[in-house]
Amino acid sequence: MNEARRQRYTRAKPIAFAAMELDAAQRDAYVDAACGGDEALRDEVQWMLEAADDTSEAPLLLPLLGDLHDASGSSVAGAGACQYRLVRQLGEGGMGVVYLAERIIDEGTAEEIRQRVALKFINTGSLLAPGVRRRFAEERRILGSLSHPGIAHLIDGGSTRDGRPFLALEFVQGERIDQWCERHQLSLRRRVVLFLKVCAAVRHAHERLVIHRDIKPANILVTADGEPKLLDFGIARLLDQVGGVATAQTMTMQRALTLAYASPEQVRGEPLGTRADVWSLGVVLYQLVCGERPFGSAQGDSPLDISNAIVTGRVQPPSRRLRRESGAPVSAGREVPPDIDAIVMKALRRNPEERYATVGEMVADLENFLDLRPVRARRGHRLYRVGLYLRRHRVGLGVAAVMLAMLVGFAVEREAQLRRVELERDKTQAIADFMQELFENADPTHAGGSHVTVRQVLDRGAVTLAKRTDIAPEVRVRLMLSMARSYNQLSLGAPAVTLMKQALELEKGYSPGLLERGRVYAELGRGYSTMLDQSSAIPANDRAIGLLSSAPGEHGDEILRVQINQLYNHLGVQDISLGDVRRQIDAIVARLERQPQRHEPELHLLALAVLALTEGAQGQDAQAIAVAHRAVLEANKLFVADDTNQLYYRFVEALVSLRTQPQQALEGFRRALADYDVLIGTSSPSLAALLSYFGGALVQMGRTSDAVQALERASRIAGDYAADTPDFYFSTLDALAAQYLEMQRYADAGALVLPHLDAMRQRVASGSVWATTNLAEALNVTGAVALRRGQAARALEQFRRARDLLGPREQKTSPESYAAALAGLGQASLALGDQRQAAVWLDALRGFNDSARLALPHPAAIDAQLLAVSLSLARGEFQQAASLAATTAAQSDTRWGACSRRSQALRQLESEARHGMGVAPAGVSCAADNRIAMH
Repeated sequence: MNEARRQRYTRAKPIAFAAMELDAAQRDAYVDAACGGDEALRDEVQWMLEAADDTSEAPLLLPLLGDLHDASGSSVAGAGACQYRLVRQLGEGGMGVVYLAERIIDEGTAEEIRQRVALKFINTGSLLAPGVRRRFAEERRILGSLSHPGIAHLIDGGSTRDGRPFLALEFVQGERIDQWCERHQLSLRRRVVLFLKVCAAVRHAHERLVIHRDIKPANILVTADGEPKLLDFGIARLLDQVGGVATAQTMTMQRALTLAYASPEQVRGEPLGTRADVWSLGVVLYQLVCGERPFGSAQGDSPLDISNAIVTGRVQPPSRRLRRESGAPVSAGREVPPDIDAIVMKALRRNPEERYATVGEMVADLENFLDLRPVRARRGHRLYRVGLYLRRHRVGLGVAAVMLAMLVGFAVEREAQLRRVELERDKTQAIADFMQELFENADPTHAGGSHVTVRQVLDRGAVTLAKRTDIAPEVRVRLMLSMARSYNQLSLGAPAVTLMKQALELEKGYSPGLLERGRVYAELGRGYSTMLDQSSAIPANDRAIGLLSSAPGEHGDEILRVQINQLYNHLGVQDISLGDVRRQIDAIVARLERQPQRHEPELHLLALAVLALTEGAQGQDAQAIAVAHRAVLEANKLFVADDTNQLYYRFVEALVSLRTQPQQALEGFRRALADYDVLIGTSSPSLAALLSYFGGALVQMGRTSDAVQALERASRIAGDYAADTPDFYFSTLDALAAQYLEMQRYADAGALVLPHLDAMRQRVASGSVWATTNLAEALNVTGAVALRRGQAARALEQFRRARDLLGPREQKTSPESYAAALAGLGQASLALGDQRQAAVWLDALRGFNDSARLALPHPAAIDAQLLAVSLSLARGEFQQAASLAATTAAQSDTRWGACSRRSQALRQLESEARHGMGVAPAGVSCAADNRIAMH
């Protein structure tokens, strides 16, 4: 063949191949346009088309069986006792039509079997074409040799009684793999896992010397169970066992391929091997990871354009194709990492010898990617291999795991970024040096042989990081962020807050992204919450939500986590109504339960905890306990038994049980304290809060002495953090002072709160409900101490200040404080001899108790009865005073014990009333330790 003829032949092949894809009516017009008036080229193309249509086989003459295009509802008799009832047409190809059919065996007998199948016929127009029946039989032989769960298998085949060939195949009800992945918004990892199942099916066929030759998304359906099925081996060919290539390639068979997924050798009409299927798999993977095909646009390029692009064009890596098509920064969830780029590009090498030799080699590289091992298709440098090694081993123990994961994250991020290579290398070296120094400090041989706790490793890391001026600010911020998360996980908010404040200062020296700043503020807010400084947490969380919402990409779960934490803070500060908190947390819970698979499971737990606390604050104790218990059960499934996350949910369940089930709450707090000592083992505001609530439970059980011990420890711990959480510290002092009053240790109660009154007044200026309540309770304590010392005028002043501080909002959130102020005003007025004013205060106290539903034996209700008895006694109404005192004392004894302060006061007043009546009073003996009340 001379050079001119060779060139003309080369030009004619893709035109002829493209023309074969067209109907006969369109073919001539397309050939004329493609040849552009070159008659010699047109003759060459026409010769190829005629040669392709010619065959040496004589046509098989069969009677025409009618049109199958409208045969739904018909029955087809097969061989033996089998027949098929056609349900509806599923599709039509170049020479066949496929129906959904019901296969019926031994109809009308006891052994009748019915099975849904895909029934494939040669359509009427192709039945008389030369070679069609032979190729149909070959398809049957091929399918019969394959048995794999990922391949739609052959069920039956042969000819109907009227001579029409058919195949009965497994009916696969599913969705195209590309559409299924998009509809379920699968992550890259899950797409690769799904694709590997397709590769396993293709590999099975290759091992049986069968190549598919038409692998494309339309031939891969995903079932409702999420399992892919490979369909349509209609143009598959058997490989020669020696040469490993499909023989008897003809131009006619090339018509059946789908150009956009065909390999260059298929387009050129060359003999095919397994590497042709590797190419097609590469195209499918390309489309799965970036949503586009390497050749052929969604609008549909001409067959000639696609053929030329496959044979001569360059393939753009999917990551760059994704960025080019989107025209905007790619979200983190949609990025195509370099390893996947390398695997896809190796599968799409134009020279078959340069591709993966087998599907097994491609599978091995994909599995390496999933296992975080080096991909052979990518010639990664040392940093690449080190990064993968660190990522594989990030699930270590303790801080090592956290730090290694962080280091791997940096390495991966640097690999993903193709700019600032020198700076990134410097960052890596600095982090490696920091990690080496940190782990050396954690080594027992460097710590004098002592056991090193997680807290100690984190503390040493923070000190070391502060000294390392050679680490770039942006790297230091990321290290600080990871350590702050670890601190917060251990309920150690103070060091987390310190680190995040340092991070905010460092960020002033460069331009951090919105995502980074949002995460810093989120951990800052979480740290404040852990320190029980909700007033500081609220603005930090507001800032975090705004930044994360504006950051590029999808950060829904991060935002939800901050929003849940924010509602927890609002619940503590009470700066918005309980109704608003309830509506917002209900909406979040409903959203998480509506689409649980799209969110982190822990978010649902956090939301349930806040919901339980909100219901408890609203007085819905039964609902709160049920929700909290549900959170505990879910936490048991989500976390291992010794996970620190378990502590919070057990604490919430105990807290909401305190009012109605004090014994259960007491056991819950005791278990939480034991777990805290084992799992965390270091002092923190969280431990102080736990001790404070434990003391409250002991008070509920009448165990005042034990309660004082718990509250004394809580106040000591809270005092260590008083500068950061003053409101919490003052609340622990008030609670302890109240118990000193119960034990009639008036001097101790006064000495505890008097030095802090000025500081409490300064805190009230912040507008915090907590601060206002703290001062009011302290004033109530000093009023009670003054009244005990006979300073009635001073007591009246202190109680009046307490009452004036507590407005409607505080009365609602702390009704006990307001009731105590009213009771104190009544007793002080009586001590001053003003019975009329005492009666006014008594009426006010009873009215408030009724509105707040504080009934006997609540302390506020007992205080009202005490005031009534004292007023009756002052009026000389001894019979009424004695009767009321005895009745109220009995109710108080039942709940709080006979030796409680109020019970003893009632008994004393009863004794005085009986003495006034001339009746001998009944005495009550109390042990010094009032735990006798338990009996």
